[in-house]
Amino acid sequence: MRSFIILQILAVVMPQIFSDHMVLQQGRPVPVWGEAAPKEQLVVTLTPEAGGAAVATVKVRAGKDGAWCAELPAGQADGTAYVLQVKGKKETLRFADVVYGEVWLASGQSNMAYEMRRTWQAPPRKGEDLATAELQKPANPRIRVYLSGSRPAQRGVPPKDAWKIADGESLAPVSAAGYFFAKKVQEELGVPVGLISASVGGSAIAQWLPGGNLGSRMVEPLMPYAIAGILWYQGETDLAQCNDHYLADYEKLISFWREGFASPDAPAYSVMLAPHTFSDRMHRQSKVTADALPLFWQTQLRSEQTVPNSAQIFISDLVDNLEDIHPSYKWAVGERLARVALVRHYGRTALGAWSGPRAAALRAEGDPAGGGGRLVVRFDHAGGGLSGRSNSVEPRSIARLKWFEIAGPDGVWYPAFADIVGKDEVAVYSPRVPAPTAVRFAWRETAQPNLFNDAGLPAYPFVLTK
Repeated sequence: MRSFIILQILAVVMPQIFSDHMVLQQGRPVPVWGEAAPKEQLVVTLTPEAGGAAVATVKVRAGKDGAWCAELPAGQADGTAYVLQVKGKKETLRFADVVYGEVWLASGQSNMAYEMRRTWQAPPRKGEDLATAELQKPANPRIRVYLSGSRPAQRGVPPKDAWKIADGESLAPVSAAGYFFAKKVQEELGVPVGLISASVGGSAIAQWLPGGNLGSRMVEPLMPYAIAGILWYQGETDLAQCNDHYLADYEKLISFWREGFASPDAPAYSVMLAPHTFSDRMHRQSKVTADALPLFWQTQLRSEQTVPNSAQIFISDLVDNLEDIHPSYKWAVGERLARVALVRHYGRTALGAWSGPRAAALRAEGDPAGGGGRLVVRFDHAGGGLSGRSNSVEPRSIARLKWFEIAGPDGVWYPAFADIVGKDEVAVYSPRVPAPTAVRFAWRETAQPNLFNDAGLPAYPFVLTK
């Protein structure tokens, strides 16, 4: 019998997140890692592309298992393009056009995966299709995108993802909400922004948790790449499946990602689900009722108290068709996420309100017209003042506020009249409830209220009891 000698040659290997055009998170140490031959020494350097001495040189030795990790010192986004080089005993990996900037992870299910090119989604009914228009613009090297899992593996050929400069071709399959977030942040801060897009339609949150098939394939291989924060738009599947531990899952997910990306204080900004006929999903038998969505909204809002440095945005006004689970106006979604980040994380308070009006207090008083008692709701985040309007996409004045309900001691809810009675107050009343004790707002899956602040942000759903 013939015997064979098998020689194993170990080259220097790094995750796909390291490529030409990558964005390194500014203002914090940057991990650089990979595999090599056991005990092999590597030299990691960062050198200006235009020439000159290296701004960082780090030597590191691989462990017995071949794994290695170096850490570049914190840098700043000053417009310099760099070459990142990793030199081993026999191989040298070189990545060009590397810049410092702000790096954000955008993940979730189909509404986050919703592509810039809109191959199957319905076009918006109001205004210009800004996503399609954006694809016609010249390349913008100040925005770079990384589409995780963009190329499925072929037999014998591993998938190859890479950072790409934003242009019509590279942006086409990228998250529209994520891109418009990056665009707004880049315009306001004036520094490069890197967007890591990692979303899968129809996915449940469990698939992104530790051990989940999507998280382990699309996010965990990127750890501990330095990021600024997390964007999350997901929950439709969990609502339909009646997941009663979604809040705990979300807490676990954000905690796991913060730890994995070595960013314990990274902001986490999420999108509350849009109004949709979940109880009559595509006219099929559904497990959920018409108030399942309002209850889910309250779950999402509770996460702001249980997940530090987190926030939820509301998009009830961005729906053309309540039977379409994919609202069209993803540029508005991205801009609202960016507004939160710019005000809360980057300190751009001059932009004003980052949230729509939120009910903060409730008091009872007599109706000046003598029609019985009424409840007055005071709102936080009213900005320059509350207003009634059609929506933020096509605003026009509305005389009467919608989707307010009122109840008395018997707990029976009735549609109510509601009027703005001050900069931040709304009076709610009904002739059928002479002694009201509770008020609720937007408490139905199809609710599209018309109460806004002066920033054009819609009021959040709530229920309050006196």
